[in-house]
Amino acid sequence: MSLPRPTVPGLRPPEPPLRDGDVLLRLWRPSDAEAVAAACQDPEIQRWIPVPAPYGLADAADFIEEAERSWRAGTRAGFAIVHAGSDDLLGAIGLGPGREGRAWSVGYWIAPQARRLGIAARAVRLVSRWAFDEVGIDRLELMTLLDNEASQGVARRAGFHREGVLRAFFDLRGQPQDVVLFSLLADDPAGPVGHATSAADPAGPAAPGGHVPVATTPRRLVAPGTVGAPFVDLLAADDLPPGSLRRVSRGDLDVLLAHTPAGIVATDDRCPHMAAPLSLGTLEGCTVDCPLHRGRFDLCSGETVRMPTTGGLDADGTYHPGWSPAGSVPRPEPPSSKQEARRLTRVRRLRYYPVRVREGRIEVALPPA
Repeated sequence: MSLPRPTVPGLRPPEPPLRDGDVLLRLWRPSDAEAVAAACQDPEIQRWIPVPAPYGLADAADFIEEAERSWRAGTRAGFAIVHAGSDDLLGAIGLGPGREGRAWSVGYWIAPQARRLGIAARAVRLVSRWAFDEVGIDRLELMTLLDNEASQGVARRAGFHREGVLRAFFDLRGQPQDVVLFSLLADDPAGPVGHATSAADPAGPAAPGGHVPVATTPRRLVAPGTVGAPFVDLLAADDLPPGSLRRVSRGDLDVLLAHTPAGIVATDDRCPHMAAPLSLGTLEGCTVDCPLHRGRFDLCSGETVRMPTTGGLDADGTYHPGWSPAGSVPRPEPPSSKQEARRLTRVRRLRYYPVRVREGRIEVALPPA
C-alpha cells in the first residue's frame, strides 16, 4: 500500500508566473498534450526518466491532468517550460515534498530541440528561489542517475552541491539504479557556487566591502594558454557592482568582466557569432544579449540561450534557420554567398579566463602575448 503524499498548506501557483528572459514557467494546459507526447517519445527522455514507453497522446493527457490534480491537492507544483514569446514547449519541471517530507525534490526534462541552451539550469534556478522565498522550504534535493552527466551539469550550474551516491536507490522499469544526490539550501547562492576569497585563501584577503564571489566556470571551456598563466590586475572590485558588465583591454585582448548572480566571470568581449562587443549588451541574471542580432548567451555555462536571428550552426553542428516572428511563415532568402556564409557560421561556446579577487582588485589569468 502506498502512503498518501504530504500536502503543503497554501501551495499555489506563483503570480506573476516565474520568468527568466525568454524562459517562462506556466501551468499546464490540455492543449499541451500533443507537444508533450512528441517530446516524451525521445529516446533520451525515456532513457533517464520512467515515462511510459512507448509514449502516446493519452499518456500526455494523463500527465497534464495529474499536474492539475496535484496543484489542487497541494501535493506538488508542476510547470510547463515554454518560450515566453512563442509559447513553444521547451520542457517540464516539477517539485514537491520528497524523502520523508523533510526536503523537497525537483525533477525536469527538456525537449530535444531545446537542449544545450542552458534552459534546464535557468528553470531550476527559478523554481528553487520561488520554493525558498515564497513557499518557505529549507532544503531542495535533485537526483540524477549515475551516468546522466548532462543532468549533473545542470545541477551544478543551478548551484546545487553534490552530496554523494545512493546505491540501488531508484527503480527504473524494474531495475535498481544508483543515483547522485545534489542539494541546495535556502541560504546557498542562487547560481553556480562561486569561490569567495577570504583571509585564509592563498589569493589574498577579501575586499574591504566584504566577500566578492567568483563564479565557477566549466573546466572544459577554459581559454587556451591560461592554465598556469600569471594573474593580471584588471579592475577594482568596487567598479564592477552586481549586474554590471565592463570591457577591459590588455594589448590586443578585449576581456569582458561580468558580475552575475553566480559571481564574477571573465571571458572574451566578443559575441560567439559576429564578434560584436557583448559589453554593449544587457545582462539579465547570467544571460547577456548581443547588441546586433538578438542572440543570448549564458555567461555561467558558456551555452547559447537563444540562437541569433540570422541562424547558423550551434556549437555541436546542428543547423538553426533564421528567426521569424511567432505565427508567421518563414521567409526564404534568395540564394547568395551571404546566405551561405550565415548557414555555415558556427555559434561557438564562450571561453573563460581564471579569475581571483585580491585586496579588492579583480585579477585575471591571461595567456602570454
